[in-house]
Amino acid sequence: MSKQINRREFLGRSVLMSAAATMPFNVFAQQKMLERVIPGTDETLPVVGLGAPRIFIELPEEGRDLPKSVIQAMIDNGGRLIDTPAFLRPDVPVMGQLLTEMGVQNDLFLTSKITVNGKQAGIDHLEKLLPSFNKKPMDLLLIHNMRDIDNHWSTVLDYQQSGKVRYTGVSLTRHTDFTQLESFMKTEKPNFIMTGYSITQQGPGERVLPLAQDLGIAVIGAEPFKAFEDGEYFSLVAGKKLPKWAADYNITSWAQFSLKWILSNPAMTSVVTETSKVKHVIDNMGAGYGELPDEKIRKMMSDLLLSFS
Repeated sequence: MSKQINRREFLGRSVLMSAAATMPFNVFAQQKMLERVIPGTDETLPVVGLGAPRIFIELPEEGRDLPKSVIQAMIDNGGRLIDTPAFLRPDVPVMGQLLTEMGVQNDLFLTSKITVNGKQAGIDHLEKLLPSFNKKPMDLLLIHNMRDIDNHWSTVLDYQQSGKVRYTGVSLTRHTDFTQLESFMKTEKPNFIMTGYSITQQGPGERVLPLAQDLGIAVIGAEPFKAFEDGEYFSLVAGKKLPKWAADYNITSWAQFSLKWILSNPAMTSVVTETSKVKHVIDNMGAGYGELPDEKIRKMMSDLLLSFS
């Protein structure tokens, strides 16, 4: 089973208004989405953003309207961060074109990544990828999964020093050994790290996130709905009712349940969610509003979710 179990497909522009009209009451109208400061700066980021679904890489059958509606739904509901597609297959992702057509690229906080091996290959990759977003400077440049980091880190720093990007860092997802990441954080003190983190992949919370907080490194969470190695989060919660106390934290869906747990870790700056459905964007953005759980409630949430596995 997969996440389609309890997240129905809503496609196209028309979904934005119909989905919003049927959502349970939330505090969107009363509050601005929660924002957190990027350590060492006075700049803030909304705590929920978008990842890079396939519709941002190549146009879907529905055409340009669908990915534009997904982006617009994020903006309309208080989001600003997008972790953009970074692989060339072999052309650049369509996302840059879409953002330019919408005229919003300079209003958003965009990340990009080096995803190849070899120093010159990394430079060539960036020289093709970054111009496609029509944004100078790019907000954040990461080395994807610390790939060939000995070659690429100097390139990333060069891009920052020359003003081509504002912030630099690394990502590491779908890993259980964070030794290399911890060592890199201590020696290089990047501006950002991105790591997979959720109730069902709590590893980074043990040492990586506290270290980031101690060193003043911003953290973007990824893979908020990943469950263990062989399953999906939404398969675990399919058919299960939210606990009544979830309403005290404005949690109206299992997606928000996961996101609120992630964001209630004080080391988290923001979390990105990968979806091609407008309804899901609106739902996910809702996690950025209302009260966050304290440590006692976080444990209750963790114990409950893990009891389903």
